[in-house]
Amino acid sequence: MIDETQNNENGNVDETTANYIAAIKELKEKTVDRSEYEKVVADNKKLLDSVINGSTTEQTEEQPKESVEVLRKSIFGGELNNLDYAVKTLELRKRLIESGQADPFLPVGHQIAPTDEDVACANKVAEVLQECIDYAEGDAQVFTNELQRRTIDVRIR
Repeated sequence: MIDETQNNENGNVDETTANYIAAIKELKEKTVDRSEYEKVVADNKKLLDSVINGSTTEQTEEQPKESVEVLRKSIFGGELNNLDYAVKTLELRKRLIESGQADPFLPVGHQIAPTDEDVACANKVAEVLQECIDYAEGDAQVFTNELQRRTIDVRIR
């Protein structure tokens, strides 16, 4: 009889302890560290102040950009897969246009003046490349498959 009472008491204690540990574990999973919470509140306050005052804040840190020369060397001198080649080519195009240079996707020559149709085609090529890059999510094979699916081979006679 005494043994049965001790077993019941031990069983209840073990069950209570297990419930208590489970409750603590659940609290830890569902709560946030106070310092992290205060940081989020401070960031939100800065953002709200900037919206109210009309100023802008930089939320993301800019990564150092490769120079145009470094991009050219990596595109034309290195071994790149199709995805990396497309990413670097679009970045080079963007940089050249931003610096006021000619769009490398447009025809160039002494007797050639790009038309509005040429500009539209160049922009369409860049747009399709970017869509394929976004769709691939870093997978070079997926990028190549998507690019092949979206392009049409034209026979040259």
